[in-house]
Amino acid sequence: MFNGDSHVYQSGNPLSASDPLNYMHPGYNVPNFHRVVVHGSTLPLEWLKLRIDPKASAPNGDSAFGPFSWQRQIQQ
Repeated sequence: MFNGDSHVYQSGNPLSASDPLNYMHPGYNVPNFHRVVVHGSTLPLEWLKLRIDPKASAPNGDSAFGPFSWQRQIQQ
């Protein structure tokens, strides 16, 4: 899930039993879920460069999951 917000960049699985904030979602353990919160209205401006490769099967990581991979682009 890509989520636009005014928060700082985040990448991870908030619905994993091993997530430090799991107490906010007790009882959930969804291993095939990944959330990326994109940078919002604060400076410096940034965006994500998203790539989709239907043949890829990347493990759940900070910059890839399944057929998706992404790279932060920070405007200088």
